[in-house]
Formats: sequence, structure tokens, C-alpha cells
Amino acid sequence: MRGSPVTREILSHRLTAVVEEMAETIRRTSFSVFVKQTADFGTCLVTPGGEVFAAPRAISGNLMIGIPARRAIESLGPYRPGDVGISNDPDATGGLVTHLPDIWLWAPIYAGGRIIAFAFSFVHSSDIGGDVPGSISWAHTDRCQEGLLIPPAKLRAAGRTNEALLRTILSNTRVPEQNRGDIEAQLTGLATAQRRIDEIVTGYGAEALGDAIEDLLDEAAGRAARLVDRLRDGRYRFVDYVEGLEEDGVTTVPPTRLSLELTVSGGSTHLSFAGTSPQVAEAINLPTGGEPGHYMLVFALVNYFCSLDPGIPYNSGLVRGITAELPPGSIVNPGPGATCGVRAAVFFRIMDCVLGCLAQAAPESALATSSGAVAIATVAHADPVTGQRQVSVGQPLTGGSGGRPDRDGLNGTSFTGGWLRNVPNELLERDAPVLVEEYRYRPDSGGAGRRPGGAGIVLRLRALADGVTLAVRGMERLLFQPWGVNGGRPGAPGRAVLNPGTPGERELGRINVVTLAAGDVLLIETAGGGGLGDPADRAPDEVAADAARGLIGPEQASRAYGVVLRDGAVDAAATERGRASPPEPAGPFDLGAARRAYDERWPQAVQEQLIAAVERLPRARRAGSYRAAYLAAQARAGAGPVTAELIRDVIEEQG
Repeated sequence: MRGSPVTREILSHRLTAVVEEMAETIRRTSFSVFVKQTADFGTCLVTPGGEVFAAPRAISGNLMIGIPARRAIESLGPYRPGDVGISNDPDATGGLVTHLPDIWLWAPIYAGGRIIAFAFSFVHSSDIGGDVPGSISWAHTDRCQEGLLIPPAKLRAAGRTNEALLRTILSNTRVPEQNRGDIEAQLTGLATAQRRIDEIVTGYGAEALGDAIEDLLDEAAGRAARLVDRLRDGRYRFVDYVEGLEEDGVTTVPPTRLSLELTVSGGSTHLSFAGTSPQVAEAINLPTGGEPGHYMLVFALVNYFCSLDPGIPYNSGLVRGITAELPPGSIVNPGPGATCGVRAAVFFRIMDCVLGCLAQAAPESALATSSGAVAIATVAHADPVTGQRQVSVGQPLTGGSGGRPDRDGLNGTSFTGGWLRNVPNELLERDAPVLVEEYRYRPDSGGAGRRPGGAGIVLRLRALADGVTLAVRGMERLLFQPWGVNGGRPGAPGRAVLNPGTPGERELGRINVVTLAAGDVLLIETAGGGGLGDPADRAPDEVAADAARGLIGPEQASRAYGVVLRDGAVDAAATERGRASPPEPAGPFDLGAARRAYDERWPQAVQEQLIAAVERLPRARRAGSYRAAYLAAQARAGAGPVTAELIRDVIEEQG
């Protein structure tokens, strides 16, 4: 250690207080619902070399560990006091930005006349322009459709605001006042960081602060390595998918394959994404800049470390021991200009793949997967007084989390998006001409198990005026269910329906953009989490308690658990008979019927052969060629399995 352990511990708490005050300042002074209610924003303190040494635990996105800050810092040097950088450019920031609505600001922090750190923050803008309200659509195939791109620039130079740049940004959004208010809130948060660091330096000195920062990073790295040592050395592989699009039973957008091999050895971890789909034409590419410890690759591992060691320093030392293979031109390392608005779909699926690998490396502490998606609806309508287009955020719709070794899954809160907060229904109804008719847990959606998965969510919205447009992104797990583990069953898939129970009822799939007339109803049901452990091992009284809470019905209690309920009470004799011949227990993973059928039709080895063939093409041709070859092979195979020979024929025909 460079400094006193007592001083280090004190400064650890002081630095955490700084970043949490930055976050609280942004939340209290921001304008948009997305920031002040949903808390989709973040703050952190970063070394001049680009490592996060302090990030909030109690507020905001909790998604800052491993941000690649170095490129952004270097893009605007040299710095002076009062400088503030701004960007939403994924390519120019080397993967710091991962989609355009995230507006990042950063400022140098001085101590003793030199830069000792940088303060960073981002807010998820409700709208940054583009061709749909909210700026995000999976159907985008051109970066220009996604809104205004802001290359790294100084929003403030020596304390003077670049008004021309600010006017340009605000002139290209549907919600200029919201964006102005959120940016001003970020600037206030950055000023808070400098003020609090000044106080720390006055009390302890710049040298002691610098020593504590390095010691905290080293301590996090060492404790993370010891946690990795508790895993079994070896290679563990898991494959999952971002779902595609089917129309009239025909696949028009192929599923996107995420393949992860986790190698554990000597206290370090290696993430290999070889065999992952090439970047795609749809806007789900995840720009990582090829950074191995990128925050959207390592989030599940960071959560794992913090769960096993709650007192571990929360900084980028946690990811120092992580290396990665990120094939250039793949979905996890796309080329310049790749569309990326719905990149969270890939981020969430990577979390599921990491959980799948950890379940093999440490079966005793395995978790079933959560709902695997956060569907965020942006509601746009014409203001009846001014006629101007208004944009508001509906609800961040996640689902249930997976069953845990010693606890059931959480209802309505997933591992993947659990940091996001609900938007009060009254606020949505105030901001948009809609009525929230239903918002509750979804019965019978959690996967059965000794520890069942958490329930998904039901949201029913009725439009009260014509022309209410909802742009919904992130609808996932509509086909491939959240998987169960160690004998647990998969959670129920999600669904979205327009005007349910009427002659005009229509399944919307993953929605994208839908315009409602007055009286139209949109019903969204999110997926439940997967179950953990054999359902036959769940006590009948616990099943009865689940039924009493409305989480399952009597039929599900009988079918999934063999528990017979009469008037809410357990019929012991009937239950004993029902459990006398339990169903065949599932294996380590129960992926669900749809996934099993898909794997039979598209064997893993054949998928890898197709991906390998496309990877030999120039990067610019990969997305279109991958889709074309996939669809051609599907058409040639009909209802039968796709074979290696068929893939070779298709590739040769397409040149």
C-alpha cells in the first residue's frame, strides 16, 4: 500500500459520497422523466489514465465500472480549469458512448494546480432527434436515422459555454427544454465534484488522495482475483440469442447469436466471443471499441464480485484481471457507423451468457436467468394547445429475476435492468393522453422451481386521443424463454397485443413503433424469470403462499408443482398422489421448447460454420451477407434441419 489503511478507508467513503452527491444533484435538478424518475443516468470519478476509481452504489445507473474513458479524455487535451467535454459519438469515444441518446460530459478535476482526476456523467436523453420519437428503433439501418451525432467537443472552455454548439444540439431534438435542463443538471454535478475534491485535498492533501486512489484500485483487483480463485478452473461455454423477427411464420430477421466461452485460470478470467454473429443491419450492435473490460461486457461479473464480497471497493480494479477476444466486425465489436440504438438487447444477453458460464463454474451458487429485457416505451403526441410534438417516457418494463440459491426470484425486477425505477402512472397520465388501466405482476409467468423465478409485469394502456405514437424498444424473450437452471423450469415468454379481446386483436411481436387511435388498447406482458432447482422440492405450503399472493393459479400449482389447492389450502392427500409420479427432472439448463426446436433445426456447429464463412468477407459486407445466407439456408431447408452441406452450397451460390 502507498498510504495509511485508515486514511484509505476514510477516503474510500468520502469519494463514494462525492459521486453519489453528483448523482443526487443530477436527479434533483434534471428536467426529463427519464432522468429524474427512471434514474437512467450515471456519474463517476476517473483517473487521468481512464480508470474509474469511484462510482455510486445507491443511486443512478450503477453501470460505470469499466467505462473506457481514455479516448474521450485524450480527444480534447490540453485542458484548463473550467473546461467541460461533451459527446454522444460511439466511434470517436472508443466505446465510452454505446448509443446516441447517452450524452456524456466530463471535466478535469484539479488539486495543487494539476489534474488529479476527471469527473464523468451521462444522461439518457428522451430524444436526440432521428426519425422516431425517442430516437431509438431496432429497424434503423443507417446511423443518420438515429439522431444528432456530437463528436467530442468542449461545451465549456475555461468556464465559457459554447452557445453555438448548445443551440445546435437543442435545435435537433423534439424536447429541447428537457435536454437543456438535463445538460445543466450534469454541469452542476461536475461542479459538485470539483468542490468536494477541493475539500478532501484541504483536509488530507493531494498526495494522500492520489495514494488512496491507487490503493483502492489495487485492492479491488486483488479481491476480485481471490473471488475468481473460488471458481473451478476450466473453460465454460454458453450460447444465447437476441431474437429476430417472424412475419406469418417466416423469419425475416434472423436471431443474433451470442456465444461466450469463459476461461477461468489462476485468478483471471478470459471472455471469448468467437462464434458470435457478425454485426447486423439492425440497430442492436454494441460498440465496445474492442475494450476487454468494457462495462457492457463485464457487468454480470462485477455484480458477481459485489454479491460475494459486498465490501469490495467499487471501481475498475474489479475488471483489471479480465481479458477478452472480441472479433472485429462482430456484434460485440462492430465497425464504424454501426447502428446501435437498441444495443442494450445484446448487453442483456451477454449478462445471461455470463450467468450460464458461472452456473457451470460454480453450480452451488448458480442463478437462473432473469427476463432478459427492458422494454422502454416512448410516448409521443401532439400538444392540444400548441400543436407541438411532445415526447415522454412510459415505463421501463423489465420482468422477473431468476431463482437464487437461497431465495426466490424478485417479482417485476430483473438482474438485467433492476437499477431502473418505475415511473408513477400519474405522471405518465399527466404528460400524455393515455390511461393506465392495468399495471401489476403477471400471474403464472415465473419459471417453476425449488426457488421459482420472479413474475413478469402486465401493463395495459388506453389511448385517449388519436395519433398517440409509442416507440417501444427492447422487447425480448418473446420466443426463447428465460432459462431455468439445476432442474428449474423456464419463465413464460413475453408478448405484446393491440386491442386484446376484440375482433381487431393483433399480436405485435417486439412492436418497434405503433400509432394508436383514441380508444385503442396496448397490452404488454413481460417475461418471468427462470426457476432454480426441482419444482418437486418446493414445500406445498410455499406453493400455497405463492397462490395466495396471486403469483400462480391453482392449475399452475398442480401442473408445475404437483400441489393440489382447494379454496386456497393444500389438499395433502391429493398432493401426495400428484407428487407420487413427478415429471422427469430437467438437466442443468432448461432452455424451453422453442429454443430446443431451434437448436435442432440450426445445430450449433452449422451456425459457427456460417459465421466463419461470413467473417472472411470484408467488414462492410458482413451484416447483409450474414442475413442473406441465413435466410437462403432457411428457405432451402424448409422445415428440416440446416446442414453443413447446405450452408456450403448457399455460400458458394452467393459468392
